[in-house]
Amino acid sequence: MFAVLVVFLAVFYFVANGKRDESMTKLSATEATIQRDLSINYPQTPKAVVRYYAELSQCMYDPANSDEQIAEIAKQSRALFDDELKAQQTDEQYLASLKSTVAGFIKDNRKIVSFTVSPSSEVIYSKLDIGEVASLYCTYTMQKGSVSYSDPEHFLLRRDGDGRWKILGWQSTSVEQQQPSPPPQQQTASPGKEASDVPAVNKADDAAAGEESAEGASAPAGEAEGAETPEVVIEKPTVEIPTVEIKVPGVDQ
Repeated sequence: MFAVLVVFLAVFYFVANGKRDESMTKLSATEATIQRDLSINYPQTPKAVVRYYAELSQCMYDPANSDEQIAEIAKQSRALFDDELKAQQTDEQYLASLKSTVAGFIKDNRKIVSFTVSPSSEVIYSKLDIGEVASLYCTYTMQKGSVSYSDPEHFLLRRDGDGRWKILGWQSTSVEQQQPSPPPQQQTASPGKEASDVPAVNKADDAAAGEESAEGASAPAGEAEGAETPEVVIEKPTVEIPTVEIKVPGVDQ
């Protein structure tokens, strides 16, 4: 009886561990990414925030995602957004927009292959009237069918009252005018223009924005008399996606 009991326990042990190992191998990239508890493990730097948002973005277009997983991706993404940006949409509106964008990507056989975030030494910090902000880039490697291309995104983050860096806005700086951008895409207006007047990617607008940034780089914001006051303008979304104007002194747009 003792020998039978030993054999039974041994079989039970190996079966139980085998099932545990099998469940671990089935953990998808989406499941591994969305299980992060941001209430106790929030990214500590602007670069870390953008990197985690890029990880979520890369998971968005997995056709194997369930509705619950897409909803969790939306929840995690909005947790990284500044309150001013989140106010542009309700949770329900954002989720509906995200599902629509994801469906479009899957239909067109598009996906994010990889991404590269600016090194910490290239993150630009500024103190503006709107608060303490940080500017950096994330370049997505996109694929549509068999064609690959890059789409650099310019991110602006603001430190909130709890000291956490939150995404205030972003815009594509890609020179490929007809290429799609990573989701959920935020179109931004050049100073003095309505968001609806600005195409997703426009070389002329990019050049104009760079000239305006260069003019404002001669003196820090608020020190020179008559210097233009940087501001972030929140426009009403035109395609269910929030729009934010990004303007950082000394940073080419």
